[in-house]
Amino acid sequence: MRQCLLVILLLTSCEKEVVTEAVRPVKTIQVSEASSVDNQQIFPGTLRAFQHADLSFRVDGTLIMRNVYVGYRAQKNETLVQLDPREYEIALQKAGGKIGSVSAQLDFAVKDYARMQKIYSRDPGAISDSLLDRKKETSNQLKAELTIAEGDFDQAADNLSYASLKAPFDGIIAAIYVENHEQVRAKQAVLRFLDIADREMEINVPEKFINALLEGKDRLNFEILLDAFPNRVFNASIKEIGTEASSTTQTYPVTLSLQKIPYDVSLLAGMSGRAILKQSTENLINTFKIPQSAIFTDDGRATFVWIIDPNTQTVQKKAVKVDGSNKGNIFVKEGLASGDWIVTGGTSFLIEGQRVRFEQESTKP
Repeated sequence: MRQCLLVILLLTSCEKEVVTEAVRPVKTIQVSEASSVDNQQIFPGTLRAFQHADLSFRVDGTLIMRNVYVGYRAQKNETLVQLDPREYEIALQKAGGKIGSVSAQLDFAVKDYARMQKIYSRDPGAISDSLLDRKKETSNQLKAELTIAEGDFDQAADNLSYASLKAPFDGIIAAIYVENHEQVRAKQAVLRFLDIADREMEINVPEKFINALLEGKDRLNFEILLDAFPNRVFNASIKEIGTEASSTTQTYPVTLSLQKIPYDVSLLAGMSGRAILKQSTENLINTFKIPQSAIFTDDGRATFVWIIDPNTQTVQKKAVKVDGSNKGNIFVKEGLASGDWIVTGGTSFLIEGQRVRFEQESTKP
C-alpha cells in the first residue's frame, strides 16, 4: 500500500514540473496582390512634340509672303513663308552669264592651244616655247575660272532656294514671329514648327519604380488620358528613362512615345494629362505594402517580419528589404511573396518557432 502511494506521489510531482508551451494570440494579414503597391500606377505628365524647330531663313531679305497662321497644318516641303526673291534671281542670272562667258573663252583657248601644238610639232622654230607656255597657262586659268563660276552659280541657286522657307516635316505652326514686308535677317527665328505625326509625354517617376521600368522598358505599355480629350485613350511606350533624379522632387524624368495618333485629333504640345501603367506591380516591381507594426529589427540594422507557417501555426523570422514608407505603411521590395501570412502586432514578444493563435478579427490561413 505504501509503495502505491509513493508511485502516485512521484507521478503527481512529475506532472507539476511539465511546462505548457505558450501559444500567443497575434494579429495577421496575408500578403497578396491586394496588399501590394497599387496595381494601377498613375503619373501626371505634359505633352511635347517629338520634333520641333524654330525655323529661320539662311539669307537676308524682305518677307513678302506669309499666308500661314498659328495652328496651320503643313505637309513636308510645303512653302510656309518667302522672302522677296528678285535679288537672288538677278544674282543667279549673273552667275549663269558668267559661266557662259568663261565657257566660250575656255573653248577658244583650248582650241587655240591645240592649234599651236600642231604647228610646234611640225616646225618647232615657227613658235617659241614661251608662246606655247602662255597659251597653255591661259587655258588652265580659264578652266579654274570656270570652276569658280560654276561654284558661284550653285551658291546663287542655293540662295534663291533659301528665300523660301519650307516645312521640314508634316507639322503644325505653333508661333509666328514676323509679319509681311518685314526685313528679316539670316538665322532670325521666323516661326515655331511642331511635328503632328508623333507626340511625347514626360512624366516624373518615383525612385522605387525606376529599376522596374528599366527592366521592363521594352514590354511595358501606358494608357494616356488627356484633359482636353477626356473620352479618348491613347497608347504609349517608354522611349527614354532619365538617369538623374530631380534635386527637389527626387523623381526621375521618363519620356513616353504616343503611338498611332488618330488623324482627326490635334494633340498640341503643352496639353496636360496622366499616364496609367496598368501592369500588376506585384509582378512588375515585387513591392508590397504592409503595416509598419509588422517590421522589427534585432540588431538595429537588419529588418525582419514574422512569417506564419499555416501548417504548424508557428512563426519564422524572415529578413526583408524596405523601400520607403508612407502613412504608417512600409514598402517591402525583397523577402515577401504573394500568399505569405505575417504578424502585424506583438512582434516583440515572439520567438523563433513559437506557436501562435489568431485573434478573432484575424483571418486564419
